Amino acid sequence: MKRVLIMLAGAITILGNVGCDSGTKFKSIDGIEKYRTYYNESLKELSSEAYHGRSNYGDGNIKAALYIIGELQKMGIGPMVDEIGAEPIQATPPFKGTASPCGPMRFEGTPDDQMAYLQHYCLPLNVMRGAMQVIIDGNELVPAVDYVAKEFSPACKGEFGLAYPGVDKYTSVKELADHINSGIYKKKFVVIEWGPYTETIGTNPFDRYREFMDMLQADKVAGIIYKMESKLPYFKARSYYVTPVPAFCIWNGLTEGAKKIKVNMDCELIECHDAHNVLASIKGTKYPERRYLLMGHFDHLGYMGIENVHPGANDNASGPSMMLALAKYFSENPPESTIDFAFFDAEECNLLGSYYYKTNPRYPQENIRYILNYDMVADTPESIYLQVPEEGMAGYELIQKINMTFEEPFNFILDDIKDDSDNYFFALDGVPSLYFHTEGKYNHIYHTPFDTYDNISDIGFERLFTLSINFIEKY
Repeated sequence: MKRVLIMLAGAITILGNVGCDSGTKFKSIDGIEKYRTYYNESLKELSSEAYHGRSNYGDGNIKAALYIIGELQKMGIGPMVDEIGAEPIQATPPFKGTASPCGPMRFEGTPDDQMAYLQHYCLPLNVMRGAMQVIIDGNELVPAVDYVAKEFSPACKGEFGLAYPGVDKYTSVKELADHINSGIYKKKFVVIEWGPYTETIGTNPFDRYREFMDMLQADKVAGIIYKMESKLPYFKARSYYVTPVPAFCIWNGLTEGAKKIKVNMDCELIECHDAHNVLASIKGTKYPERRYLLMGHFDHLGYMGIENVHPGANDNASGPSMMLALAKYFSENPPESTIDFAFFDAEECNLLGSYYYKTNPRYPQENIRYILNYDMVADTPESIYLQVPEEGMAGYELIQKINMTFEEPFNFILDDIKDDSDNYFFALDGVPSLYFHTEGKYNHIYHTPFDTYDNISDIGFERLFTLSINFIEKY
């Protein structure tokens, strides 16, 4: 990953009304503590147990959407008006997965005033919300601490032998799969060293698994273990399909020469999981045609086994909470330009929520003046990674100027445009956009059950909140 260091500084206090080189004045925000309090209240609510990791279990993503809609309604912010009125169409991004139009489904019966905020679609989703147990030679491993189950795995139960074929002598995934399918690994899990595998045959950076896993035959092998040197977070991106046999990534507890594995894992493929974007707008008082799109996803991973919920406080209860705090500010201080809010579902599923909106927009994309995407903004901000397409660099220059009015500015690092958040497809199209992502003390608990409200920080809130408001008002 190529990263270019832009500036180094600290991060604490804001000074208001300090001029930049051009003489532009930037303002501090009166009563900012009430917005910080509200931000924290929203973040705590969205990452609480009642939301089940904002997954489809217990209607967690439905509850999250309803909470966001309820808060918007309290502020007097209405739904985003559909200015195009076209029939919705299927969204198939250039890589992985499909989102299709659907009806309200689990929102059936919702009052019209709430339904108006929603954009409905569905996608296949493999879920793991039952048993999750892995025992090697009598020692039970801890999910997310010692291993993760790959999200495309089918259910599996039983006791199996362990085999170690090595990968050094194979030049392609087909050669390795043909060997495993030879019949000598029946009722066994095959252990593959992750390092040699990715260096020699599993070299596709976009999908190191599916081509190989789809070649395996369930009557020839019980499953695959990718033996890692370091921890791998749990992902849901590839949960739109199921492979013939299960796979685990294990970095602790698989000792050299281990002989047996006992597995009890429940999985279920939901062919049509309904997801729902929440879309709202504040119409500009002076330049309503000039639109800023604020976005952030509210979905998270849910469960990897019913005892292992992933609350997703930083990722990404923090983004919608920042957006709600900004919505509260602009509802009390009407903006000259229109501000749109897109709270996306299904980001964890290959960005399908934002891609569905991009395929089925409420107004022409060329009307977007700038996009601000908030994804994981509740870590201690030792660094803030930004993604900006070439078309957004003028806005980035303004962001830097605002940042330099802080007594101790953020450390900004300009990152490549990557497919890791909802700005991606807009950036590829050249829409001026900027993605904020903080990294600091809590980065190591990303996509684990430990990403809780107790493990976040609001130390960067005041600066990011102030920066956002000044940018929207000055750009």
